[in-house]
Amino acid sequence: MSDLLPLATYNLNIEPYTPTPAIDVTRPVTVRITMAALNPEAYDDEKKPSTLRIVKRNPDFDDEDDILNGDYDEDEFDEEEEQEEEEEEEEEEEKPKKKKAKKQEKDEEEKEDDDEEEDDDDEDDEFEEYVLLTLSPKGQYQQSVDITIAPEEDVQFVVTGSYAISLSGNYIKHPFDAVNMDEDEEDDEEGQYYDSDEYDLTPDEDEIIDDELDDLEEEASDVEARVEELVEEKEQEQEQEKKPSNKRKQEEKQEQEAANKKAKKEKKAKPAAEKEKKKVEFKKELEEGPTKKTQDKPKTKTRVLEGGVTIEDRTVGKGAQAKKSSKVGMRYIGKLKNGKVFDKNTSGKPFVFKLGHGEVIKGWDIGVAGMAVGGERRIIIPAPYAYGKQALPGIPANSELTFDVKLVSLK
Repeated sequence: MSDLLPLATYNLNIEPYTPTPAIDVTRPVTVRITMAALNPEAYDDEKKPSTLRIVKRNPDFDDEDDILNGDYDEDEFDEEEEQEEEEEEEEEEEKPKKKKAKKQEKDEEEKEDDDEEEDDDDEDDEFEEYVLLTLSPKGQYQQSVDITIAPEEDVQFVVTGSYAISLSGNYIKHPFDAVNMDEDEEDDEEGQYYDSDEYDLTPDEDEIIDDELDDLEEEASDVEARVEELVEEKEQEQEQEKKPSNKRKQEEKQEQEAANKKAKKEKKAKPAAEKEKKKVEFKKELEEGPTKKTQDKPKTKTRVLEGGVTIEDRTVGKGAQAKKSSKVGMRYIGKLKNGKVFDKNTSGKPFVFKLGHGEVIKGWDIGVAGMAVGGERRIIIPAPYAYGKQALPGIPANSELTFDVKLVSLK
């Protein structure tokens, strides 16, 4: 729904001078880091501020051997040839030759050490290192960040200083993670179209159980009410039995019953006459020609909210209404203006989010507000309150989106 859908909490503890991979190879999921915090317990007595560095592999690094490129030292071969000639010419001068040979060996060792240092420099060029932030108990304990790292990136974190740094954020579902889906699955999704006036949001087993519990509670309340009525009737009968009866009261009662019977007969006769009169009048209206408006079914009421977001309640739910900061569980079917389905949740776990906190597109925060559990609603969202000019897989830029939603849980 939103550009980056959070899946689970991400946490990473980085100890000083210990390179730590950003993503575990056993869990290759895109992460979004939003906070860096300092551990106030120092690892040494120096208590230096800790600097967090991000280390990435250099994409321009070329690890081919220099010899394959034709790079070699001609002076080295010349020195070896001169050394052989001098050894042949000065065979008799043993001591000077040994002294010179030791000097040459020393020079060669120094040259090899220089070559090794150059190799180390080349190895250092394989990675790029950047300073991300610096934290200290005397200055700042934490810093908010916004870094997204994909599984294919080779990224490590290194802390220099006396304190460990903890990173936190979320594992996320990136909108482009599903770009490489099977083409057959794409064809199946593209072939699904729903009628604009009909949709099926069949409840899951947990919803059915909740409905049954609600029915049982209503039946229990009805039974209690009936028991109270019977108790009241019994008490009234006992009070009447205690009162002394006399002939006058019996006569009044009989007169009252007779009057009631007469009134009932008059009441029955009056509706029959009125019915006959209405029947004649209705026939006269038929002769003049009735309109079809009285036979049409009442249409569902639509409302236009902020930004042109239009809502149409198909079924009104019961109980408390969803408001800002409510945790709502939803079923939904998302369609383009031409009826093509680009996303849906009609089975499995409902889609849960916190209302009014920007965890979904703005049109959802506006359109879901006011719904109750069991309510079904159609939400039509203009492009500026959906994804705007941004094009996503299955959703062209500047698309008006239609969602048929059902609220299944509210906390």
